[in-house]
Amino acid sequence: MSTPCLSLHRVAYDPEASAFRAEVQYLDATGIHRRVVQLRAPLTAEFQRITRGLRDAALAAA
Repeated sequence: MSTPCLSLHRVAYDPEASAFRAEVQYLDATGIHRRVVQLRAPLTAEFQRITRGLRDAALAAA
């Protein structure tokens, strides 16, 4: 199994949902794909937690 190349774009915080949202673009053997993913976390969450959570959500949706 290969690891896809993944990048996060347009990361924003939605205060109504108490969640970070991002457009994720990833490249795998079948081509380029885009998805919107969400991570429920407080606005004060650490950067590493946010990026890891968004990445994990994107890989789970793939």
